[in-house]
Amino acid sequence: MKLASQIPKGMWDLSSIWVPTIYRRLLSADKTERDMAERCLVKVSSVVLPPHSLLCKEVASDLEQNLLSCMINMLDDHSKKIQAVKSWGWFISLLGASVVSTKSLLNKILKVPEQLFTDPDPQVQIATMVAWRNLVDAFFVPQASENMVQGTVISPIEPRAHASSWLKRIRLIMMPLCGVLSRSHNIALSFSCLSTWHYLLYKLGDLINHLSILEAAFGPVLKIIFSIGLDNQNKTLWSFCINLFHDFISVRVRHMSSPQGYLCVPPNQNLLPQTCMHLKALLDVHHIEWLPWDIATFDFQLEILGSIVNPELLQNMTVEVTATIMDSATQIFTLLLQGVRVECESKVAHDNAKICITKVCKFVKKVFLDLLGKQKSNGSAVLVQFGLQFVKCCVDELGHSLLASGKYELCLDIEHIKEMQYAECSPKLFYPMVRPLSYMEMVSPVVYLTALSVSIVAQFTGELSDGHAEQLALIFSSSDFSENFRAAVAFLYMQIMRPVDSRLRIKWLMVWNKVAKRLNEQIIFYLKLSCGASGDDVLYQFLCYPFLALLSPGRMSTLRNAGNSSEECLPVTQDLEVELVIEVYRSLCTPNNGSDAAYMAFLEHLFEYLVSMIDENMSVVQANLEYCSEKFKNITILSVLAKLVIELLVNARILNYASQGSKVTSEESAEGTRSNLLLSYLKLANRFMRLSGLALKANPASQHQVTSRQVFFIFIYFRWASYMGERHSFTL
Repeated sequence: MKLASQIPKGMWDLSSIWVPTIYRRLLSADKTERDMAERCLVKVSSVVLPPHSLLCKEVASDLEQNLLSCMINMLDDHSKKIQAVKSWGWFISLLGASVVSTKSLLNKILKVPEQLFTDPDPQVQIATMVAWRNLVDAFFVPQASENMVQGTVISPIEPRAHASSWLKRIRLIMMPLCGVLSRSHNIALSFSCLSTWHYLLYKLGDLINHLSILEAAFGPVLKIIFSIGLDNQNKTLWSFCINLFHDFISVRVRHMSSPQGYLCVPPNQNLLPQTCMHLKALLDVHHIEWLPWDIATFDFQLEILGSIVNPELLQNMTVEVTATIMDSATQIFTLLLQGVRVECESKVAHDNAKICITKVCKFVKKVFLDLLGKQKSNGSAVLVQFGLQFVKCCVDELGHSLLASGKYELCLDIEHIKEMQYAECSPKLFYPMVRPLSYMEMVSPVVYLTALSVSIVAQFTGELSDGHAEQLALIFSSSDFSENFRAAVAFLYMQIMRPVDSRLRIKWLMVWNKVAKRLNEQIIFYLKLSCGASGDDVLYQFLCYPFLALLSPGRMSTLRNAGNSSEECLPVTQDLEVELVIEVYRSLCTPNNGSDAAYMAFLEHLFEYLVSMIDENMSVVQANLEYCSEKFKNITILSVLAKLVIELLVNARILNYASQGSKVTSEESAEGTRSNLLLSYLKLANRFMRLSGLALKANPASQHQVTSRQVFFIFIYFRWASYMGERHSFTL
């Protein structure tokens, strides 16, 4: 040891002479001699490693002659197994890179760890795992590519002969690691296994960025750990792998060009404290050389993310654990989307950008829609929550300019759309110029994601929470009256024709209520831009939705079934339906500016839509009234219509508009607008009176709540309106 410290170069040249006299004592029967030899090798390892070629030949010769057989014999004695595997590790180090060229010898010496990796004693397996790192050192010598400029992108599809030649070595190293992790119930052994695996990733250098090596070295362990799931025993291992995958995904964003230089993406701080100190230290000591990922690795990334959010695994976990997993997955998914956006905004081929966006949409569909039906526990509500959150991330991170672009259209392959499209229900309702979604049609990504989000909610059989409805509202209103809002309105109207019970109908009315509230402020802005023009009818179609929902044949069929079994529950249900609708209309009937021409024009077009909708579906309305008047004290559609008419009369200042219109004014356009508004309102009130008469005619003996004070109040107004009509020469 003294000579090695004084003349290291000379001692390295002569290592084939003096080192064998030390390593041969590793297998000595005398423990003192074995320990002394090991301490000596530790001290001189910095001098003799990497080994001289003559030393490699000497070690190979000794192994062939007697050392290998001696090691194998030691395996029969349990007390000597750990010493045998430690010696094996030293022999591998002293063979160095030459071990690759001596395949026959390699196959023989691998029989030692092959037996010990399956030993029932965890301590023996841990010692074997530590010695296995010496084979990593022998297989993967430091690369010249370490001198590459930081930030250089290595294309995973770039032909690299040495990467392909090393795949067999990687698979050899990974085989026992994956086997131990899959069957191990000892946390210390699993720690040791992950430590060896992380060391392999570190030793691969920049080659780890090659797709084939990612799939061989990085992916298998992640899939095993994530497939086990998150529990108290596995928490530290799972957290370590999540942070490693987080670091790999975030590299694209870290290298994004910005005015301040490179963006810094911190690790997942929520999970770092859960990782044991030993594994956490590996992240700081052995830095893996991640480089900005290429588009060719996108499938690999989605595959790993899919193993994290596998619903079949989540269904057996508590809601708290599921939320922890999904929080981490959402953060990683957001970083992945940011990387996709960089790819799409760069000078990249159009086809690559389209592939990225399409795969993102299909991934969300596969995880949160195709497999949602397999969730039978309460965790399905959490899955819906994060499914909508994933859709919201897509909308926010990719941006409307990418998602709404016609250049990136994809096929609308959502089965729920097909079921609604081909659903047969009679009688048919007249839709006010709503273009339905069509199964397998080509749509923009934003339409696909919107249809996907509402399909997730439609397939969810549990109770829809306010949070779910609010998330949908955020997705629908992410852009001012754009394609996603049109798609949402189309879906709502398609949903009407499907027979539903009161619980499902309330679910969609709740969604409508949340979206309408979210759009309330945007509506005022929209009206100022359009001056109340009816060129974009989607807003009026949306606001008319509740009336058709309350008239739907599906609703009538469920009313009949409910009327025979649980009539006592219907008044509560009807009151909730009325409140969900009137709450929105009440806000619309409270203008910010009573003389605003845009607001007046908006009300006029809304009244026209409602009147047209009632007239076109009068036969369905009459059938609904005739049946409900016989069974129920309160008729929902009459309640909604009556309260709407009165709210308009009281809060929307229809009387004020009419009074202003009766005065002589030079503003003829304003005079005409007020007259048209008054006439449209009177037509709507007229329809309410007519429907009330039909209800009373169907059952004169009934005492409907909407046909007393409300009818009288509106009747008095009609008398006044008739007088106004005579003065201004318009007829109802």
